[in-house]
Amino acid sequence: MSASPARMAAREVLTRVREGSAYAHEVLGGTLRRLKLTGEDASFATRLSYGAIQTEGTLDEAIDRHLGGKRIEPRVRDALRVSAYELLYLSTEQRAAVHQGVELVRSTRKQAAGLGNAVLRRIAEDSASFPWGDPDTDTAALARLYGHPAWLVEMWIAELGRETAAAIMAADNEPAPLFLAENPFAATQETIQATLAADGADAHTCGLPGCYVARDAGAAVRGGALADGMVIAADAAAQFVTGLVLAREGMTIVEVGAGRGTKTLLMQAAAVRHGGPATIYAVDVHEFKSKLLAERLNRFGVPGVQALTGDATSFESVEGAPEAGSVDVVLVDAPCSGLGTLRRHPEKRWRVTPSDLESLATLGSRLLQAAALLVRPGGFVVYSTCTLADVENARVVEGFLGSELGSSFRIDSFVDEVPAEWRRFVTPEGYFRSVPEVHGPDGHFAVRLVRV
Repeated sequence: MSASPARMAAREVLTRVREGSAYAHEVLGGTLRRLKLTGEDASFATRLSYGAIQTEGTLDEAIDRHLGGKRIEPRVRDALRVSAYELLYLSTEQRAAVHQGVELVRSTRKQAAGLGNAVLRRIAEDSASFPWGDPDTDTAALARLYGHPAWLVEMWIAELGRETAAAIMAADNEPAPLFLAENPFAATQETIQATLAADGADAHTCGLPGCYVARDAGAAVRGGALADGMVIAADAAAQFVTGLVLAREGMTIVEVGAGRGTKTLLMQAAAVRHGGPATIYAVDVHEFKSKLLAERLNRFGVPGVQALTGDATSFESVEGAPEAGSVDVVLVDAPCSGLGTLRRHPEKRWRVTPSDLESLATLGSRLLQAAALLVRPGGFVVYSTCTLADVENARVVEGFLGSELGSSFRIDSFVDEVPAEWRRFVTPEGYFRSVPEVHGPDGHFAVRLVRV
């Protein structure tokens, strides 16, 4: 009896993600289509793929316990990871999981089947005592329970507390909600709502202007509202951060790290709702992203946006950028580790290192300093990330405010702009810091700094 199609697909996804340093969702979609998996097989393959990638380090720890120092081919390890995930994190009957795991190893490398059988049987025996310690007192056991790197769990406990850290990890292991934002340049609100209803998305408003959450995400993804650009996918916290810009008619706005232009579109939509378009300079260091942004916004007829390519740590070198001291608002969407969006990007969990956080924080500091030079007196900078690490967030802001340039800025309160159910995300310092929740937003950080 050979391994099931879902398990074969999952093993292939793991291998392609690992070998190509690829994104799981892109590889998974192509694999499911090529193998023509649908229904329960597709759902099971998705769960196995995402789960094994999310918990990779913990699975390797379990596998290595029983290898006796033997080295195995990476593809054989991929096969073992799929089955170890079933044994440690799913309710699959053990005998079936082991048998299917051996067949999966056999299909990858026939000679390794015996070793695979021995390792998986030992993992099955160990699974009764998993996570091999008391998660309430043992941080390593807590990390294993949720399949996160121990260093990351230790950092979250130190910065956010044990209870919050555990809740974040639980949310990371669940599917992310599908939040949608209205695109008023593509359709009216009435048309958008009617189309979402016809799509069967079961979309409900989420407390922010033009924001919806699709309770039937699959129907929304297959539906016309998303396909036709009437709505765009954007996490609710990301939509809130964009709203902190307070985009209004006639303003001059610079966006740093514009990417494909989701926040650009949302800012211009807010400006138009309040009278008319702003002038937005959307800056990205990658030319291909600037081209994608321009094409995307032109397709929707979004007015008033200039896509610029250049290094935003030095605006003097960015052709077409506005002069220093002339800008109303700069939105710095800083490059970051993405620790607040791990449920959407499972491959990141074991790729990010503590040194990455330090280097990204240094870049964020440079971007914030450069952005501050652009702002006129009375204008402001919104500094935002999608990470949950003080070194990339609060420490960057504190370092800036303690600098000579930063001494002319102060933190601006926006507590009255926060939905009542999100007030818990506003810190005593005046930062917005959301954390991933099972049915809620991702983890985002933002602060508004006014030049006085």
